[in-house]
Amino acid sequence: MTREAPKRLKPNIRMVARRAQLSPTTVSLALRGDPSIPLETRERVLAAARELDYTPAPRATRGEQPRTRRMVFVMPDTGDQPVTANPFFGEVLAGAEQACNEQQASLVFMVLPHGLATNEPLPAALSDQHLDGVLLVGAYRPAVVERVAAEIRRAIVLVDNTLPGQPYDSVMADDFGGGFLVSRHLIGLGHRQIAMVTGKLSVPSFAERYRGYAAACRMRDVLPMDPIEVAWDRVAVASSLDQVLAQKPQPTAFVCASDAYAAFVMEALHDVGLRVPDDISVAGFDDLAPMRLVRPALTTIHNHPRLLGRLGTQRLIARIMGDRQPTQGITVGTSLVIRDSTREIAAHKPPSSDEEQAL
Repeated sequence: MTREAPKRLKPNIRMVARRAQLSPTTVSLALRGDPSIPLETRERVLAAARELDYTPAPRATRGEQPRTRRMVFVMPDTGDQPVTANPFFGEVLAGAEQACNEQQASLVFMVLPHGLATNEPLPAALSDQHLDGVLLVGAYRPAVVERVAAEIRRAIVLVDNTLPGQPYDSVMADDFGGGFLVSRHLIGLGHRQIAMVTGKLSVPSFAERYRGYAAACRMRDVLPMDPIEVAWDRVAVASSLDQVLAQKPQPTAFVCASDAYAAFVMEALHDVGLRVPDDISVAGFDDLAPMRLVRPALTTIHNHPRLLGRLGTQRLIARIMGDRQPTQGITVGTSLVIRDSTREIAAHKPPSSDEEQAL
């Protein structure tokens, strides 16, 4: 009597997951075409399914609904109502919420101080056992990021911040490129005495904006000025400007590392009888909606804060769902928005076409 050949096990989703070296949940989402799964991961899953001759069963029309991913949007305390005090973070939050609405995720908003004390407990929202991931927005110090990561043991994505060598995905605007673009614009208008007002250069975005400013200056043989590092405060900016304006030669233009700094600078210049842009040009960075209403309208850099929030959330959901790709640093391009607060300097000879291309 002949012996029957052993029956071959019917391939299932766990076998595909083992072949693809992914979690069954990630494989299931990839096979359904879930937008939270990166294309590279989806192709890996499909290749494993083909190798095993696995055909996914059609989804039941009834049954348990997919679990909502729970995330926390964390931003630094600015000493006021944060979104009101800094509209940039409000725009980032709007982009994050849009991505959550599209991908069956919930988002809780909270504030975490920059200088979180060692003995200070984390807020309850970060201690929730049902938490899936954290979107950490703003220039948190490495020690704070590492503490949050160690205590929550959940996926973390940084937005508007980057920690080189650390295992966290990050999403940032091209701050170097933006600083370069706005400074090149002023140099093209004939300005050679250009000062930059910024927050602390320990903040990665401010450091990159100053680096872009300095690079544009050196490219056109303009001497970069030392950064005017000042607190985000009207009085502090006015005091610093008094000292700068007393120098000879006096700056003919100011590049500001944010629109908020530009607003303080324009106000301080008005208080000492200087007109923008007739006497001094001023440019900002962020293209915040309120600054489009000031007069003169502000020349600035648009850095797509809603897209930063959206991309950060998409990365976070992908990590939550099992994406094991190497750490990613995503950079979003910036663009120059020319309005009325900058003008060509008197007696300036416009560059030739060859010079313009060199800029």
